[in-house]
Amino acid sequence: MKLSFVIQKESDIVFDYLTDMQKFASVHPIISSIDPLSNENYLVHETLKIGFIPFSFTYPVTLIKDEQSKIVIIKATVFKLTRIEMKFSLVADKDFTRIEEEILFKTILPIKNIMKRIFTKQHQLLFKNIEMTNNNNFA
Repeated sequence: MKLSFVIQKESDIVFDYLTDMQKFASVHPIISSIDPLSNENYLVHETLKIGFIPFSFTYPVTLIKDEQSKIVIIKATVFKLTRIEMKFSLVADKDFTRIEEEILFKTILPIKNIMKRIFTKQHQLLFKNIEMTNNNNFA
């Protein structure tokens, strides 16, 4: 599955939000928190609403980043049944950033179409939230 976004935010800032897991959690629409485990391994706390019923769960992720090429890869395993790999490639264009995202799902469950809809909606919100942040400089 491939997604593409263009936001009015410098690529260094977008990269920072995708690689600083506390910042990532602060702008992600369904992640409530992220706990560091070791090096680039984290435990994600997420709440999805199924209808009106919130469903909370956790899953481990591994972060791989290349600041030079502005590529971020996040690998997750949810419920030991679904593996997800998200690759974000950032391309700077003045004050804008084009984000090319490739998402791979590996699961035995018949949920790929549902996951595609969820990821499309949530990542549109994620990048809109990053675009709306006021910090144009970071530490």
